[in-house]
Amino acid sequence: MTTITAHRSRSSRRYSSAEELFMTHQQQLLQFIADRLPVADFRSEPDPHLVEDLVQDAWVKALLGGLDNTDVRPGLESELPEVLMDAARVAIHRHLTRQLAEEPAPSGVNTLESRAA
Repeated sequence: MTTITAHRSRSSRRYSSAEELFMTHQQQLLQFIADRLPVADFRSEPDPHLVEDLVQDAWVKALLGGLDNTDVRPGLESELPEVLMDAARVAIHRHLTRQLAEEPAPSGVNTLESRAA
């Protein structure tokens, strides 16, 4: 375990490998997800609360999947580790799938529920 000092203080703290990964990659992961979410127009940005929720989902998936400092390879798109990019893509996909499922079908389109009735 290495010692990282986040800011100058009288006492230094030892951080776990998960904390080190978080401090190193949190901002990159926020930007990675924000860049991939659809927005209403090109001048707007995605909801920051939604981005933070999806980042949290990505961290949980990556950490529960056994992410540690020993298996962190940068991905092709950025310095962000591949495992975090994969977890972010899954979080975005789940969000968009739920969002599409909640939207009503356009008028005149038969849905599976209307055919069954």
